[in-house]
Formats: sequence, structure tokens, C-alpha cells
Amino acid sequence: MDRDILHIYIPAFPIALARISDPTLRTRPVAVAPGHSERALIQHLSAEARSEGLFEGMPLFRARRMCPSLVILPPDPGRVSGGNRALVKLTREYSPVWEPSSTGRIYLDLTGSARLFGPGRDAALKLERDLDRRLNLTGSVGVAGNKLVSKIAAGYLYKPGVCDILRGGEAEFIAPLPVTIIPGIGETRQRVLLADLNLSLVGQVASLTLPQLSLPFGPFAPLLFHRARGIDPSPVLPPRRTPEVSRESLLNEGENDDSVLLAELYRLAEECGLHLRSTGKAATKLTLTITHSDGLSRQKTASLKDPIDQDIRIFGLVERLFGEVSERRVDIKWINLVCEGLTEPRGQLEMFVNAGEPGMEDNIQEALDAVRVKYGMGAVKRGKTIAADSKFKKGLQST
Repeated sequence: MDRDILHIYIPAFPIALARISDPTLRTRPVAVAPGHSERALIQHLSAEARSEGLFEGMPLFRARRMCPSLVILPPDPGRVSGGNRALVKLTREYSPVWEPSSTGRIYLDLTGSARLFGPGRDAALKLERDLDRRLNLTGSVGVAGNKLVSKIAAGYLYKPGVCDILRGGEAEFIAPLPVTIIPGIGETRQRVLLADLNLSLVGQVASLTLPQLSLPFGPFAPLLFHRARGIDPSPVLPPRRTPEVSRESLLNEGENDDSVLLAELYRLAEECGLHLRSTGKAATKLTLTITHSDGLSRQKTASLKDPIDQDIRIFGLVERLFGEVSERRVDIKWINLVCEGLTEPRGQLEMFVNAGEPGMEDNIQEALDAVRVKYGMGAVKRGKTIAADSKFKKGLQST
């Protein structure tokens, strides 16, 4: 049976998401780069910016000089995370076999789904329309018999659309393309191909035998031999889910008041703790990530010998991580707390428990949980969390 592999590609995904909320950016040259320094490197570019000669990795000061009208956006991991979830949710309606490639790129295996969606080309056309109609995103969809060629096909078009490669015609399709489109051809191997062997096109590489390729490329030769012929047997592998509990918050505006930020962190810790206890799990690893308003992110992780699921213990650890991660006084825009390494909580070992010891904390925690499960998290609040009530956008969470 011929495989139907789709590769969905949304060019400059962070910029495409920003243009949804701010339509005035749609025809302007836009770049994503941390704004903390003029020497910061550009991470993403719109097509308009590329037409001005800009490229990823270019220093910000040089880009401004070449394109004075360039709009600089700071990285927004919260927006990108939400956009990725929406993109995955849409693609999973077509097939449960999907694999993320990078930001704004997803592989989809529709092999055997012809009765539901028709040929791969028809499914790709429908998916392209759904991207526009439901997510306000435009992109390209490559359709081929394997992952390698579908990805190349998705990037082949100059404007959004569907590029369908006939099964068996993969080698002919990639033969006239530059060798740089072959995965694994970095600067060193590109220098060998172009300078030493004078090979600039994929077809020229495909004309060589395996022994001929083995001399300059060694162990990489068999892989290059097959890729140059459009052969890629690798399957579409759904991401392995590591059990975790994650909560995140996006501020309405940047904030650098520690009391407000800690108040929101306590709220996230409470939500994580309630979920852990309701599922009978405890965490052995906590990761705190913050993103400043200029786009710079920092992350700290703490590994624990004894698993925790009580709010009080999570509070203490989160407060310590926050002290380690917040070394700059630049406003913070996004916070993410992840509880990982889930395991069974340890039981109470003491025979006699007095007030103020863990047993009393357990009773208080159970009472709070019972109220919150019945009436919601806002039914009972700790004084520490009140300062953040009007500062953050709620509802940004994942498990």
C-alpha cells in the first residue's frame, strides 16, 4: 500500500500568530528577536522582511539598518504554545498518527484513510481550507509517499497551497533541487560536495554509487545514498507523552513586582497540587520557566528525593526557584510551572501526629480540596494569591 504522508508548514509561525491578533502587521516586514540588545539575533522573519535581504541569525542592529520600517516583536512562548495546541487539535481530526517537526510544522500519516478523506491530495486541500477558516492561518501542505519528500514539497511552493508528488516520482522531483535541501548536509558536508566534488544538485549526488559516496562521507554515505533518491522509510511517530502536570499564565501587561509574581506562582502551585492529589500522584521534579517582556527566557529545575503533592511544600520549592530564575529586573510576561517525574505519594509513616505536624497539614489540605472540587478554585483563596487576581490572563493550562 502506498503511503500518504502530509507535511503541514506554517511559514514564520510566531509572526503568523501575531498577525491574527494584530492585522496591521500583515503587509509589513516583521521579525521576531529578543529586544534586550541591538546585537540580539533574529529568530523568525516574514516574507516581506526576507524580500529586503534579511535572514535568520542576522544581528538586530544590522537588520534595522537594512530595513528601517522593520517591526520587531519579542518572542512570545505563551502565544506559540497555544498556537501549537490549536494546530495539533485540528490535524488530529484527520489522523491520530501525527508527529511535530518544529514550530509550525507537523507530519501527518493518512495511509489507509482514503475512504474517510479521499486521496492524500484531497485531504490536504481540505486541511488547507480548515487552517484558513478555523485558525486564520495560511500555509503549505506537502503530500508524498514519505516524510523526507513531503517536507521538501511543503517548502517548495512560493505561496501557500498544496504540492502533491506522485508516488514513484520522488527521485525525479528532488533531482533538480540544490543539495542543501537534503537533511544532514551541514556546512562541512556542503563544502565537500560543492568545492571538492563539484556537486550542486541532488540528481548529481544520486548518480553516484554507494562506494563512491563512502570515501568522502564515511558512515553517512548510506543515508545520503537513499535520501538523494527520495527514499525515506522512517515512520510518522507520535510524540511520547511524559506524564506531567503543567500550568501557565500570561500577564495582561509586564510585571516586575515580586509580590504579584509570587502570588500568581502560588496560585499555579495550588492548581498543580490539586491535580496531583486528585490523580493520586506526586512530583519528583519541578521546572519553572519565565519569559521577560523583551523575549528573553530563563528556566530552573529542582529534582527531589522525596515526591511531593502538598501545596505548602510546592510553595516553598517554587519560591526558591523563582529567586534563582528572576535575576533581571525586566518585566515578566509569561510564567510556566511543570510538575514532572510523577509517582505514587509516600504514605504517612509516623504513628503519632500532633498539631502542626504533617498529619494536620493533610487534614487542612483535604478540607480545602473538598471545597475547591465542589465550588471551584476561587471558593477558598490563600492571602498570598490575592495580589495577582487582576494581573493575569486565566485559563492557560495543560496537563
